[in-house]
Amino acid sequence: MTLARDLQESAWDAECRRDLDALLGHFHPDATFHPAGGPAQTGRAAIRAMTEEFYRAYPELEIEILGEWGRGDSSAVFEFRAHLVDIEGSRSTLEGVCIVEIRDGAFTAVRYYEDAPVPAAG
Repeated sequence: MTLARDLQESAWDAECRRDLDALLGHFHPDATFHPAGGPAQTGRAAIRAMTEEFYRAYPELEIEILGEWGRGDSSAVFEFRAHLVDIEGSRSTLEGVCIVEIRDGAFTAVRYYEDAPVPAAG
């Protein structure tokens, strides 16, 4: 395992558990988060607000890592699949990549590129 993999798995675990304080602990105070299709959010307060909005829209989430490419412990790219449940109980799946930059064991920048959610069969 790499620091990047451990950090990303831990962050996604906190996100799936909806432990926002634990999730934010993975970010430097001045980190920048670039969500897919939205404006960059800089600082923990802005990342918190963006994440709270996501939690309201999707109260359930599971994420699996499909692939990983890294450059030591300073940066990595993760291909992922997310299983989402929205507030109406509809299930969907999306795939994408997450690019992370790390300094001193915490994210300094995170960039998401995602496909549109696809309704889950069944």
